[in-house]
Amino acid sequence: MKLILVAVIASVVVAAALPPSCERPVYCDSKLLHHVQMARIYNDSKTFVDFQMKTDEQTILAEFDKLLAETSDSPTKEQLQEFVNKYFDNTSELEKWTPPDFNQNPPYLRSIRDKKLRQFASDINQIWPVLGRKVKDIVHEKPELFSFIPVHNGFIIPGGRFTELYYWDTYWIIEGLLISGMKETVKGIIGNLIELQRKFGHIPNGARWYYQERSQPPLLSGMVSQYMRATNDLKFLRENIDALESEMEYWLDTQSVTFDVCGKQYTLLRYFAPSEGPRPESYYEDYTNAQTFPTEELRKEFYVSIKSGAESGWDFSTRWFVDQNGGNRGNLSTIHTFEIVPVDLNSIFANAMQNLASFYSKIGQPRKGVSWDWLAEQWRNDIQDVLWNKEDGIWYDWDLEHGQHRKYFYPSNVAPLWMRAVDKVFIKEKGPVILKYLKNSHGLDYPGGVPTSLIRSGEQWDFPNAWPPLVSIMINGLEALKIEEASKLAFTLAQRWVRANYKGFNETKAMFEKYDVELPGKVGGGGEYQVQLGFGWTNGVVLEMLSKYGKYMTAEENPQVKTVPSYVAGGQIV
Repeated sequence: MKLILVAVIASVVVAAALPPSCERPVYCDSKLLHHVQMARIYNDSKTFVDFQMKTDEQTILAEFDKLLAETSDSPTKEQLQEFVNKYFDNTSELEKWTPPDFNQNPPYLRSIRDKKLRQFASDINQIWPVLGRKVKDIVHEKPELFSFIPVHNGFIIPGGRFTELYYWDTYWIIEGLLISGMKETVKGIIGNLIELQRKFGHIPNGARWYYQERSQPPLLSGMVSQYMRATNDLKFLRENIDALESEMEYWLDTQSVTFDVCGKQYTLLRYFAPSEGPRPESYYEDYTNAQTFPTEELRKEFYVSIKSGAESGWDFSTRWFVDQNGGNRGNLSTIHTFEIVPVDLNSIFANAMQNLASFYSKIGQPRKGVSWDWLAEQWRNDIQDVLWNKEDGIWYDWDLEHGQHRKYFYPSNVAPLWMRAVDKVFIKEKGPVILKYLKNSHGLDYPGGVPTSLIRSGEQWDFPNAWPPLVSIMINGLEALKIEEASKLAFTLAQRWVRANYKGFNETKAMFEKYDVELPGKVGGGGEYQVQLGFGWTNGVVLEMLSKYGKYMTAEENPQVKTVPSYVAGGQIV
């Protein structure tokens, strides 16, 4: 049955008439896009699709058809550059924006004992206005000329080449903003995401048209939960709970998969982003890689898997590689993202459903929450039945094609703990074996952070890179075990991470999107683009660690100072 199911999924991908990546041909599905990207006018494929048009799309496409006719479909690189210069503009759609609730000296700084770390936290706080942006009026007035999807509130960009509002990045960004006391900014940013959700029926990967047909991990309700804990803004919740419910229904309708394990059927989620052709923002890379496949059907499957991998946020990782034996070795030619049931996605979704049930109760509609509460419980049960591996004592992704666990170390393995998608009795019973697995994995042994995997593949979501969200997931997962040894280990990992970020900042005056676990403070590598500076979620995670453990942390080793409390749980000595 499992093999039949995957064959059906694959046949749907290759047989169906898939939609283009978005509704804007210039940016997603046109001869113009293909020729410009394949000519490598710009080293980064994202550059061209971020340009704005000087005139309407129909005119530009018609003029390009004329150019193709005049050049027998073979315009030179110089002709293409001249065409782009004539019809496109690289003026930014955004203007700098200082959040009105920005505080130069937020209260949390006083709780950080070490003077150097206190200054570090202050320096990070000063970055928020640097990353603040607002959409220019012209984009609202003439949205048809831009690849940027306009939103009405100011927001915080990740940094570097990422000048848009992104979906899952925002979860850790708003965590840092709330620590900095910027509640109104957070309300506006969440409002932007809800605006996108209402427009498309889901939240795109980012606020660009070329991201239209794929989303990212569904953390919207988690963001609202953070905001509600800080504000108890019931009016905002009442006005927007329909959008939260609509997102849940989108994932259930489009990303769920039913499969058989040991004679019983289960329904869980996988990442699945079916649309035609390469990712527009990585067109050259995807098209070139696709040419290694001998048939159009296999190329189509590759494009869907590569977009599904981008939807996961882990773009790209051995986590999505499936060789003939079900292993995770290989390269992008073995990517099969939509044939994997991920631990973190399903944990996030179970938590989102539980949040929705709680939200309905808060606004006086408990009956509407009952069905979501029931579904959340069923989802948690399915996570435990399918993704828990009792031999190893940990959760693993599930390989639909081979009908087996993918038994590899990734920080996502502890996502059920992070997202509270597991029964407390189960945690109490299995906590020691989970801790044993993590210690024996050697994934927690590195001086510069927790690696994304233990495989040096050259992909950016693999060893030796540590990504801030995954470090946060691991630390919070350890804390959730409620075991003294696990809490001490969580503190140790947080201390290492903050020191690594502090070291890198002192040396470069920059925060990076990812770091090298073998060389504390050094940038990570690999992937399709150069390391980016800024950086929204990095700032948020460091502030999370300092707000939780700042009373005990030190910037540098000092044998005279006891930096590991006897038992730290959630930042409190027990």
